[in-house]
Formats: sequence, C-alpha cells, structure tokens
Amino acid sequence: MNKKMVFKQKYKLTPAILSIVLTLPACSYFKATDSAPETVKIPDQWSSASTEKQQSVGPWLNEFSAPQLNTLVTEAFQQNPSIQSLIASLTIAEEQTWLSWSAFWPKINAGIGASRNQRSNAAGFSVSSSRINNVGFSLDFMWEIDLWYKLGNELNATEHERIASFSDLQAAQLSLAANISKTWFDAIIAGQQVKLAEKTIVSFKNALNIIERGYDRGIYQALDVRLSRGNLLNAQGRKESFLRIKDESTRLLESLLGRYPSASLEIPDELPAVSTTLPNNIPSSLLNRRPDIIAAEQRFFASDQRMIKTRKNMLPTIQISGSGGTSTQKLKEVFNPEFLIWSIAGNLTQPIFHGAQLHTERLQAEARTKQAAADYAQVALQAFQEVETTMAAEKWLSKQQGFLTSEVKESLEAERLAENDYIAGLTDIITLLEAQRRAFTSENNLLDLRKQRLQNRVNLYLALGGPVLTTPSK
Repeated sequence: MNKKMVFKQKYKLTPAILSIVLTLPACSYFKATDSAPETVKIPDQWSSASTEKQQSVGPWLNEFSAPQLNTLVTEAFQQNPSIQSLIASLTIAEEQTWLSWSAFWPKINAGIGASRNQRSNAAGFSVSSSRINNVGFSLDFMWEIDLWYKLGNELNATEHERIASFSDLQAAQLSLAANISKTWFDAIIAGQQVKLAEKTIVSFKNALNIIERGYDRGIYQALDVRLSRGNLLNAQGRKESFLRIKDESTRLLESLLGRYPSASLEIPDELPAVSTTLPNNIPSSLLNRRPDIIAAEQRFFASDQRMIKTRKNMLPTIQISGSGGTSTQKLKEVFNPEFLIWSIAGNLTQPIFHGAQLHTERLQAEARTKQAAADYAQVALQAFQEVETTMAAEKWLSKQQGFLTSEVKESLEAERLAENDYIAGLTDIITLLEAQRRAFTSENNLLDLRKQRLQNRVNLYLALGGPVLTTPSK
C-alpha cells in the first residue's frame, strides 16, 4: 500500500471516530434517570381506610377551630431558630445553583501593572546606567467548553438539591406545627387534670371529715381514718404532678415558639373538637405530596447527575484561553491600541492515567446513587407505615373513648353508692377507697384519651404531609 492510500485510509477513519465520540453522551451509560426509584408495591386503597370515598388533605390546622393555635404556629414559623437555620440553608442551596451556572461562562480578569528597571553599562573607565519604565494593562480569560454537558450535570444536581432544601423546610414546618399542636394539647390536658385532682381532693376531704367525726363518736376505727388520709395525700401528690407536667409543657411550647421559657403563656381550659372525618387519599399521592419523600427523591436525582458527571470525566476536556493588553514605557499610552499585544490558545486534554482516581470517584458516585435510592425507598416505606398506623389507631381510640365514657358514669355512681353505704355501715372503708380510686382513674383516663385522639389526628396529618395553614409561611 503506497503512502497516498495510507493517507486516505487514515483520514477516512477520522470522521467515524469523531462521530462515535460525539454520540457517547447520548448512550444509556451517560443518560440520567428520569423517574423516582421503585418502592414497595402500592395498593389502590389504604388498608386501614374507614371509607372508600377519596378526600383531599387541606390546611389541617384550621380543622381544630382554634385561632390561638394558628397564631402560635404562625409565630413559630417566623421565630423558631431551627426554621431560621433551614431558611438560611435554602438560601445557600439557591446560591449554589447560581454558582454552578456561573461555570458555563468564561472567567475574565483585568489587571494593570508598573515596573522600573535599572541597567549599568561599563565602557572603558566610565560606568553609565539607564532606567527603563514599563506600564501595562492586561485582560485574561479562560473558558471551558461544556462539550459533554458535565457542567450541566452539576447544575442539574444543585437544582435538585435546592428543591430538596425547600422540601426540608416544608417538612420542618410541618413537624414544628405538629409538635406545637401536641404540646399545646398536653398543656391543656394537664390543666384539666389539675382541676380534676382539685375536685377529687375536695371529695376526699369531705369523706375524711365524715370519717373523723365518726371516729370521735366511736363509730369508725383508726384504720379507716389512716386509710382515708392516705387517699387524700395521694390525690394532693397527683395534683402537684399535674402542675409539673403543665409547667413543663408550657415552657416547651414557648421554646418551640422561639420565646424565653418563662411559663407565662396563657393556656385555654378546654381542648378543641374535631368533627371532620378522616382524610382518605389514594396511597400513591403520598409520594407527590409529603415533603420528606420529595426531598429524598430530589437527592437521588442529584446523586444520579453527579454519577453521570464522574463517568464523563473520562472524556476529553476542551479549554480556550487568551490574553490581551498593552505594554509601554509611558503611563499615558497604556490604553493606546497601537501598543496592543494579544494571544489566544485552545487546549484539549484527554485523561490517560490518574492513579485510579477517576475510576474510584465513579465507583463512589455509583454507590452514593444506590444509597440515595435505598434511602428514598426507606422514607417512602416509613411514610406508608405511619399513615396506616395512625388511620388504624383512630378507629381503636374512637371505640375506646366510647367504653371509657360509660366507665366514668358507672365509676362516679359507684363512688356515690359506696360513700352512702359506708356512712350507713353497709360496707367497709376498703370498698369506699377503691370506689374513689376507680372514679378518679376513669375520669383521668378519659381526659388522657381525648388528648391521644387529637394527637393521633395530628400524627395522621403529619404522615399525610398536607399543608398546615391556608397560607403557609415560607
């Protein structure tokens, strides 16, 4: 084969090689994932749903019809330090997106400099010197051409992370609203339990007075007096315990609001009532609504974009650089175009050997993507579990409240009958004390169960990821 044929064959293959290189980013190896990772098989209906009628999740805080609670949550969104920290994190993520966008543009730097040099010359027996001044202005630039869209992958990753940061903020607001609501319920119930303990103390004091008078007349024994006093002291101790719980709940609530925990917040006397039925969406809508799931999904997409970028790091990099400016001995001529000097250069770099660095970075990025996919699946699975659990608990708590309401009526009547029978001498002190204990316990349990139902409803709204307020704060 002569030299001419070799030359033709060599340059005949060049377009084919170039075509293969240019089509590399379009192949699946360099293609980003466009859908969320697979999770467990999602049914069409919640297994614990009380009705097949589908209802949307609205601003759930309004369903409690408690303006004070709405005011407290709004204040917390504006003052809570954790929320303010996440708002700052969101700002950082937004600015990081702009930082990634700036990588598409050339970097240009301008400068001006001046120097003075002195040179000595010896000729015969005489020495002469000369000074040379130099003033210059320069303009340099460097630009990396994003031939393979590597910079674009990084930009996409930062955009996904920005959305994830915004979802983190929404999730934190949702969680904060839920914690404030539940702590508010704790404080209200603690106040009601204090009143119940005070009512019980009055009842026990009246019974003790009757027993002490009967003891003075020789009707009752000293054991009856001692047991009745012990019952009264126990009730007084419970009151102090409830006062402590109310104080702790109030201070915790103030801390969540971003206030100093002085226990000075006014707490209402009665719990709010919720008459609305349980929201019942299709399970798959949870993936598009719950903030923590959205955040996990976006972080998976960000990891996937960075994995594609590490794969493209094996491809050539093209950079264009240049400089221009002037150089003169006179300052007034520094911007004179007659003294202009310039240069421009292109550079193509192909990675050959980096000590397994690029290979290791790619493997790490692929592992991070798998990790992010598993994290997303776990968050979704946890969300489904929380919804199913809270929806099922609502049914059990509703039935339990019905039983407890009847138990309170029976216990109060039994206490009244036991007191009358004891005074009439038809029963002993143990029966009376047991009746008193049962009456107090049943009333206290009913108060606690009412709180549990409200907190379980809050947990359901938290699990469903619905909006908190009509116009939620950002």
